[in-house]
Amino acid sequence: MSKKKTGVVGAGWFGRAHCRVYHSISNLQAICDTNEERAKTVADFYKINYYLDYMDMIRNEDLDAVSIVLPPRVIPTVALDFAKKGIDILLEKPLATKVEDLQELLKINNNVRLTCGFIERFNPVVDRLKKRLAEIGTPIMISSRRIGRYPKRFWDLGVILDLGIHEIYVQQYLFGNITEIKSKLSYFHKELYEDAAFILLEFSNNVHGLIEVNWLTPTRYRKLNVYGSEGVMEIDYITQELKLIKSSEDPALYRVEESKQPYSYEEPLERELHAFLYAKENPFPLKEGIKSLEIALACLKEK
Repeated sequence: MSKKKTGVVGAGWFGRAHCRVYHSISNLQAICDTNEERAKTVADFYKINYYLDYMDMIRNEDLDAVSIVLPPRVIPTVALDFAKKGIDILLEKPLATKVEDLQELLKINNNVRLTCGFIERFNPVVDRLKKRLAEIGTPIMISSRRIGRYPKRFWDLGVILDLGIHEIYVQQYLFGNITEIKSKLSYFHKELYEDAAFILLEFSNNVHGLIEVNWLTPTRYRKLNVYGSEGVMEIDYITQELKLIKSSEDPALYRVEESKQPYSYEEPLERELHAFLYAKENPFPLKEGIKSLEIALACLKEK
């Protein structure tokens, strides 16, 4: 398999992470950022070209694929210009701040791959959970908690589009269509953007979902629990540990707990970018990601 020629637009901390992975799995060609010092630092490290204007990157580089790691409000515009040139695109979450901004991209020829950068969908522990769901019987509810301090960058959005959307798309992956949405938002430090939220979801198969997110708690916590008629399954996104708790058939015991953690850590970003570049089918099409964005935006309207 020949390596694809790649570029990254956005040299912030996560854009640099994309460069790191692309450097190992593809032919990384270029980085673009309006901050010349930041762009040049990345370019010098990887011995690639750098640009201050992404249109210059499009004109001067022969790219197969690009990651757009920019503030969400500008992602659709930048993505559209790359798509018109036939370049495959990974759009970082949450894709946009308005669904209508993505409509022109959906009209692009199917020969261009438009992939959502929804990283937890590529966390191997999520797939392990899905494969073992039958072990806990009939699913009853799912609960996610994703908390941490304020992000180092501010993208004119709140905690739902930053953290909550991760849990929305994971819960959708596990249980399908959402039929009802309720949310409660809290504004502690910012008047325009929520920094804490509870989200209640109801799925078409009668499973109920709870999502807790905030930027206030001084710890990093990323866990999800699924409760079933015969047991509970818990995953930790960070350690990739899966825990199964079931009732014991031995009356002398109250419960049996099984915990499994992989010997080797699989980086979700590397799995995501490799699938974006080389998987036969688009691993997370834009039209599917828009469904999660719609749910997240509906949560904001519930305030």
